[in-house]
Amino acid sequence: MRPFDAGDDSYARSIAIDASTIGDITVTVAVSANRIDELEILESIYEAAEGFPFFPFRDKSHDIEYEESVEFFETVVDTNSHRLTATTHLGQDGSDQERIEAVQSAVLVSELGLDDALVILDGNEDKAERFGRGITGIVGSCPPIATCIQSELYYPTSLLADICASHLAYQIDHPRHCSEVTPKAPITKETFNHYWGPAYNEMVTSSDAIYTEPIEQRRADTVRTRMNCWFEGKMGGGEPVRFDSSVQPIVQYARNQGYEELATKLSEI
Repeated sequence: MRPFDAGDDSYARSIAIDASTIGDITVTVAVSANRIDELEILESIYEAAEGFPFFPFRDKSHDIEYEESVEFFETVVDTNSHRLTATTHLGQDGSDQERIEAVQSAVLVSELGLDDALVILDGNEDKAERFGRGITGIVGSCPPIATCIQSELYYPTSLLADICASHLAYQIDHPRHCSEVTPKAPITKETFNHYWGPAYNEMVTSSDAIYTEPIEQRRADTVRTRMNCWFEGKMGGGEPVRFDSSVQPIVQYARNQGYEELATKLSEI
C-alpha cells in the first residue's frame, strides 16, 4: 500500500470526509485511518455487502435503496464505529449547502487534531478553498489537503464516510436523535458553536489562496483502474488512465497482510 506521494512530503495517514443531505438534515462524517487500515475497512464493507447489490469501487451509498438495505448500512457503521466522527446540521437557517459541509468538515478535522494526516475531500478545488478557509478560521492554518473527484469510488475510507453520512442522514429527523445514533452526531451549531462563527466568517470573507498537495490525479473509468489508483495513492480527476492494470499485486499484498477473504474477493474482479 503506497503512501500518498506529495513530492517532498508523503503521508501514511488520511482523514477522508464525505457528507449527505436528506431533506433539511446534513450529516458530515470524517474517517481517520492509516493506509494499512484501509484493507480492514474494505474487507468489512465487502462482508457487509454479502447478499446486497453493492460493490466497492463501483457503487456509493446512493446507488443502493436505503429502506431495502438498512442492515447493510448498520453493519458497516457498527463495525467501523471506532473510526467515525460525525456532526449534524438541522437546516432551516438559510445557510448555503456547500458552506455547511465545508464548516462541518473543518470542525471535524479540527476536533481530530491529526497534524500528520492528509485530508481527502470529495470534490474539486472549490471544495478545497471553502474547507481550507473555514479551518483557518478555527485553528489559524490549513492542514495538508487533496481533492478527489468521486472519492467514494477510489478510497474505502471515503466510501465508509459516504455510507455512514447517508445512514445517519436517514436516521436523524429530530435533535434528540443526534445523541441516539451510532456514532453520535452532535449538532454543529450547538456543540461546536465556538467553531461555527469563525469558520463560516473566514470562509465567506477570506480571499487567501489555499494550497493543495501535488498528489497525482487520474480519472479512472473502471473498477480495476480505480483499485490501482487507490493502491498507489492517486486521486480521482485529471487525465484518464489509459491502460487497465492488473489487480494481482493488490491481491497478493492483501494476502500477505493476512486478509485472505479480501484477497479472494479482489481476485474475482
